[in-house]
Amino acid sequence: GLDSQFVGLESLTTAISDLYPLFFQQGHRRKFLLLVISMVCFLIGLSMVTEGGLYVFQLFDYYACSGMTLLAFAFLQSVCIAWIYGADRLYDNIEDMIGYRPWPLIKYCWCYITPLICSATFVFSLVKYTPLKFNNSYVYPWWGYAVGWYFTLSSTLLVPLCMIYKLMTTPGSLRQKLRFLCRASADLPMSRKHKEAEYALKSKPCHLNDQQEHELKHICKETGPL
Repeated sequence: GLDSQFVGLESLTTAISDLYPLFFQQGHRRKFLLLVISMVCFLIGLSMVTEGGLYVFQLFDYYACSGMTLLAFAFLQSVCIAWIYGADRLYDNIEDMIGYRPWPLIKYCWCYITPLICSATFVFSLVKYTPLKFNNSYVYPWWGYAVGWYFTLSSTLLVPLCMIYKLMTTPGSLRQKLRFLCRASADLPMSRKHKEAEYALKSKPCHLNDQQEHELKHICKETGPL
């Protein structure tokens, strides 16, 4: 619907403008970026209301907008949130924003349920994959399937290619590279729990024993940006 269009456009515009903030945050450049994206989406949608538009629509729907692509990204996002950034750290961020911690079931969904369901459905989709047919009768030409797989791989391959590039350009051994890349950015704002623990460590009151100091350091390590 219309709400989904707003969310999609704003997400894409924000992602691009955040990559180059010095350029797009000046004047009306961000608005012009949103205009260009809207015009491109309009022209793509215009091709789907022609006489042969349903053939184009099914290519987008089957290869680009649903199915294995979304399952792969859902799996990767849940793994990154739960196991790399940390489910507890994200819970702390949410608590800072809304004032309380969400229902604990959400954490288990991030860690186990969502990756398991997405990966199982993804494998099932691969096993049961059949080439697209229009109205279960018309077989697309070879270049039609090539365009469809281009839609799928143009977004899906960016994730492993970016991972390989980061591994190749980061100095150190493979273990050091993975340890450096799989941690939160140093410029992320600290959670309230981390700030309180860091303040307690810096002030070091006289009643702070070794065990309490160790616990505070553990909190800083687990909830901090590094």
